[in-house]
Amino acid sequence: MKQDRRKALQDAFEAPAPQHKEEFFRTIPQPGMSNISFMISQAGYIQKWIWAVSIGLFAVSLLGACFMERDILWLISSLLPFLALSIATESGRSRIYDMAELEMASRFSLRSVVLARMGILEMVHLALLCLLIPLGNRNNTATILQAGVYLLVPYLLTTVSGLWIVRKFQGREAVYSCMGAAGAVSGMNLFVQTMLPELFYVRCFHWWMAAFLLLAVLTIKGITKMIQLTEELTWSLS
Repeated sequence: MKQDRRKALQDAFEAPAPQHKEEFFRTIPQPGMSNISFMISQAGYIQKWIWAVSIGLFAVSLLGACFMERDILWLISSLLPFLALSIATESGRSRIYDMAELEMASRFSLRSVVLARMGILEMVHLALLCLLIPLGNRNNTATILQAGVYLLVPYLLTTVSGLWIVRKFQGREAVYSCMGAAGAVSGMNLFVQTMLPELFYVRCFHWWMAAFLLLAVLTIKGITKMIQLTEELTWSLS
């Protein structure tokens, strides 16, 4: 019912079709920009703490793998939720700080900006995970596949939770809730490792794989819903 009312309001207050839109745009001088240049420009707008978390996580994992003669896979998996936190907060930053309407009226549509920034973060996280999985598996008896799934399940769970929170809340409340979700997933991960170690036996791996596939689907749906929220204004230039 709530969705129906929202759709009815959108239809009732739909803006009229713009006249002479293309002629107006041609009067505005716009320097050309390639897709690569656009991606690079958006990388500079990603919050600095996100890069710091990525670098810090890799540094901790590298030092642990090199100087600790013990299994650090579970340490890495408990830290990954805080890396996944960046996906939710960055994708919904315009909504969180009530800047969506202003950004939708800029040269590049908000949809393009969100896609670019999320694409950059996903590529960075993918590269980071490709380095973290063998590091975490160094002193562990699990296979590379098992190590990857053990790391990705808490990462994806935090991503799904964070994307849902950002869609439902705005302002600082969304940020704090996302941080709480990351902390809860990290704490739950530590609890399972300590109190229920039998869940990491080979005979239980199919449950981990099922959770991974389910969370991967939910993550894709969550990202799709976030993109759908970035409705373009009539005079957006892209």
